[in-house]
Amino acid sequence: MSDHEGKKIESIVATDEEAMPQSMAACMDKFATTFEASARRWELVVYPSMLAFIVLAAYGFFLIYTLTSDVARLAKSMETVVVSMSDVSANMTAVSANVGHISGNLSSIASDVGTGTNSMETMVVKMDRINHSVGVMTVPMYQMRGDMHRMNNNIHNASGPMQTVSGMVPW
Repeated sequence: MSDHEGKKIESIVATDEEAMPQSMAACMDKFATTFEASARRWELVVYPSMLAFIVLAAYGFFLIYTLTSDVARLAKSMETVVVSMSDVSANMTAVSANVGHISGNLSSIASDVGTGTNSMETMVVKMDRINHSVGVMTVPMYQMRGDMHRMNNNIHNASGPMQTVSGMVPW
């Protein structure tokens, strides 16, 4: 190798070493600028996303809190319903007993109506007999009316002469 070539290689290496720190600084500067731009872009995405996440988390907490209070109210309402249902059950037991009593009374009434029906049939037969007897009595009563009419006429006819006799008798 010649001296000239050696100097040329050394100058290239020296130039590269000198250029390298400058180019490394430029690269690092470019990297930092790019990283800052990228970080700004990420900040535009991440910070609003974090804010949205916080708002959604707070709203989720609110929904869960509301749900638990609603479930607590529902549990209290169900307790009232259970108490009411036990009252209804007790009342239904009383109603069932009363319906049994009513059923017994209706059986008694049905028996009494059956007895009343038999009595009414007997009364109808007797009323028919009375009707027949009254019909039989009607003819003699009609005859008695005629006889009474004739007797009245006879007394009236006899009263004229009796008045004459009565005027002659001193008492």
